[in-house]
Amino acid sequence: MTQPPKTPEAPHHLNLPGARTVTTSAVRGAAHTLDQALSTQSMICLTADPGVGKTYTLQLLCEQRSDLPALRLLPRPQARPDDLRHSLYRELGLPADPPDDPGICDDYLRHALARTRHLLVIDEAHQLSAACIEYVRYLYDDPGPQVTIVLLASRPRLRALRSQPTLINRVTTWHHMEPLDVNEVPTALRTFHPLWCDTPSRALTRLDSLWAHGNLRRWAALTHQLQATLHRHPDRPADPETLLRRLRPRLPRPA
Repeated sequence: MTQPPKTPEAPHHLNLPGARTVTTSAVRGAAHTLDQALSTQSMICLTADPGVGKTYTLQLLCEQRSDLPALRLLPRPQARPDDLRHSLYRELGLPADPPDDPGICDDYLRHALARTRHLLVIDEAHQLSAACIEYVRYLYDDPGPQVTIVLLASRPRLRALRSQPTLINRVTTWHHMEPLDVNEVPTALRTFHPLWCDTPSRALTRLDSLWAHGNLRRWAALTHQLQATLHRHPDRPADPETLLRRLRPRLPRPA
């Protein structure tokens, strides 16, 4: 099952021309978890190793649920509660600049969030300070706003979130997205990009075991190298070893 891109270039890593969305088992699992959270207006945490596609997946799922306004925040490192407050104010499209007074600003936010259901997505949530996490708790516990909160976090940094009692008591689901299963690779890659359509399954699984390991960002980099190779040598079949040599760092020769 594929979803056609809405723009000439799908928003994949490297903006690959011709790339298409693939609905994998990981995407379906994340969709089920999100729908459960929406039905109970709860807080969940979606995690994955870097490059597996958690941000892209959630963007896709939000687009498929266009009747539900999605507010996306990407806090900078060492962000303060005011940074979250002002970013949320702008995401809601409220008039003028956010008020400097935190109480007045929060009154505007509470009023806007109470009018209709919203999905609040906080990317790179492992970067949130304790003060910012406390502000997220404030938004979640307030009975007025109708908001479902999704935290996106990299699994290597997940310990920082799990150590916060504020979240442990409120996150209902910690959902981990797995990389592509080896059995999914041939079908997923042929759907992902037409350049792989004529590649034998054995070659695709070998490239996956040697380089990508089910990681979609790595497959995007590999596809980018395939496009570049075919552009330079359109009549020469691309050799997998050549593609891998372009991606692997070269070690310096011994002195």
